[in-house]
Amino acid sequence: MHARKSLLSLAVLVALSGSAMADSSTVNTTQDGSSNSLKAEQQRATQSTLNINQSGTRNGAGALQSATYSTLNIKQDGFSNSASAKQAGNNNTASVTQNGGGSSLPQVSTIDQSGSYSTATIAQDENNRTSASISQGGGSNNTASTYQAHNSTIVGGGVTQSGNYNTGSVSQQNNSNTVVGSLTQSGNRNTGTVSQQYNSNLVTASLQQNGNGNTGSIQQTGTHFSSAKVLQTGDTNAASLYQNGSGMKADVQQLGNSNFASSTQTGAYNEESLLQTGNNNRAVVSQTGSDSGTSSGDINLVGVTQNGNNMIANVSQTGGAGNTATILQH
Repeated sequence: MHARKSLLSLAVLVALSGSAMADSSTVNTTQDGSSNSLKAEQQRATQSTLNINQSGTRNGAGALQSATYSTLNIKQDGFSNSASAKQAGNNNTASVTQNGGGSSLPQVSTIDQSGSYSTATIAQDENNRTSASISQGGGSNNTASTYQAHNSTIVGGGVTQSGNYNTGSVSQQNNSNTVVGSLTQSGNRNTGTVSQQYNSNLVTASLQQNGNGNTGSIQQTGTHFSSAKVLQTGDTNAASLYQNGSGMKADVQQLGNSNFASSTQTGAYNEESLLQTGNNNRAVVSQTGSDSGTSSGDINLVGVTQNGNNMIANVSQTGGAGNTATILQH
């Protein structure tokens, strides 16, 4: 297969030699065609910019920045492409954009940042199979977000943050078949949000936060066979989970002190399990269901278990038949 390749000479020098770049340097690379591979590296760079643009299929892009106050951008148009970005330092920004995947092979994006006050973003739109992963560690005050829309077959998104004052967000919209969203944060005063809207078939979302002062929220709207799970371990946690659709299941667990959990499920046969262990906990669960079409009718199931002091549990079920609610407080 003939492939037209266009690569700036400076990018070739950087990719092959790996030599250090001066401050405020700029590297722009462009590749057109198929089965291309490009690697670019900037070392000890301050206020520098690294741009990689690829158009075609089965292309691979890798970028490494050891810098401060610098920017790294990877953009791929086509399908079956992979992008990997790694930044070491503080006050950096990294972004990966992938569009137009039409093959059975996935579009894969990964961003790895080590440092503080950095931002990472992955956007995937109109692809077939996609996978997005962001990892931030060794610093504080970092921000990570993934956005996936109009993808099909398999969609996977994940954000992993380790440190203090982190904010993470996973957004998946108008995807079909298998949709997965996950966010994991370990540290203090983290805020995590997973939002999935108007997806179809199997939809699942998981948010896990370990630390103090965490706030977690999972929202799924227009879901099909849905499942959402929130786990928070630490102090002063607050978790909110909302699902709208059919065949939904939610599992919320909070272990620690001063926890607040609220879950609302609207649609067909819902299931709910909520466990809080600690002091000053409060749980609110509301379920609204309809006939599932089975002989036994639509069965909503709620289970709330609280172990600790000064706990309040509120459960409301509306619609369906044969609903069951169990509340245990010790």
